[in-house]
Amino acid sequence: MKTVVKMLMVLVLLSGTAVAFCSAAEETRIFVDDVGREITLPVKIDAVSPSGPLAQIVLYSLDQDLFVSVSSEFTDAQAKYIDPRLLTLPVTGQFYGSKASTMNPESIMELNKQLNIDVVLDIGEAKQTMKPDLDDIQSKTGVAFAFVTQNKLEEIPGSYVKLGELLSRPERGRELSDYVTALLAEFDNGMTTIGDHKKSLIYVTAIDGNSVSMIGEGSYHAEVIDYVASNLAKSAASGSGTGDEYTMEDILQLNPDYIIVGYVDGHTYYNTIMNDPMWRSLSAVKNGNVYEAPYGPYSWMGGPPSIQRLLSMIWLGNLMYPDVFDYDIDERVREFYSLFFRYDLTGAELDDLMVYAKPAPASASAQATTPAQAPAPLFGLLAGLAAAAVVAGRGRSR
Repeated sequence: MKTVVKMLMVLVLLSGTAVAFCSAAEETRIFVDDVGREITLPVKIDAVSPSGPLAQIVLYSLDQDLFVSVSSEFTDAQAKYIDPRLLTLPVTGQFYGSKASTMNPESIMELNKQLNIDVVLDIGEAKQTMKPDLDDIQSKTGVAFAFVTQNKLEEIPGSYVKLGELLSRPERGRELSDYVTALLAEFDNGMTTIGDHKKSLIYVTAIDGNSVSMIGEGSYHAEVIDYVASNLAKSAASGSGTGDEYTMEDILQLNPDYIIVGYVDGHTYYNTIMNDPMWRSLSAVKNGNVYEAPYGPYSWMGGPPSIQRLLSMIWLGNLMYPDVFDYDIDERVREFYSLFFRYDLTGAELDDLMVYAKPAPASASAQATTPAQAPAPLFGLLAGLAAAAVVAGRGRSR
């Protein structure tokens, strides 16, 4: 009898262990990231730390509620568009970047005790050493690290599907992927129609006296420019987000159809182009084709070059080829902000955002380009009156 009881107790213990094991297995899953790493993750993701500005932007578009830390603090200009909760979160830095890593394994381990981080997300272009690097920091911290590729425009739809899978938000990932897929198809068709008739353009990121910085052809940061226009800035020598340096003499020789200028406080660069005599000799200035790239919460032209570049494509397509990309730009911008940033722009906010990003009304353009007529000289006026009096007198004498 005792033997039977013992056997029953053993079976109960084993069944309990099996149930616990199955329960634990059901609560986790294996995810393979874009550098081929197998990562054990919770079935449902609730707490994410972004690594770097690209991850921060893309994660925000997918689900802002997932943040438990930020890669970097938001600026005052960005903050108005951002969920206020995120402005109070701890800063965990980035593992990769143009400079040395600002993500400290010890700080991640310490913060993880408070935040219970499900995964640290990195997004961008895969690097040769990324797999061993991420394996190393993951083993040091005990926190899962995952990488998703999003470098070129064509990679954005697939990256959203992958992110939806990774972050247990498949429907949201598919929604954003479908939007981008449709947008890229719309522009592929439109640019096919335009063919070899692209407008020429330069994108000015900085002006310092005779020195002008521009994004050169072929740069990662010039992908949209090269796609929708003829980028007159020579092939990029630098991978920097501000581009390469040129002289004012170089700009005068290029003489583009359009000039796009980066936003800075006070619209300084835009005002320089519009008021400086050398710049005013260019065709783009004479024809009213100088526009400032909108900024909020990030520059539409990039910086960093992420999903907001889609906005620059929507904007520039309609700006330069309104007969091909014939839509209400205000409606399309509002749609994008609502879908990707969960932010509903007011009319005043939209006007402020695009203050120098739209063509001037026809009447204003005419006033700006047509010289004011000089008043008639006083002598000529008196002579005219005298002549009229003579003619009138002759008429009466008849």
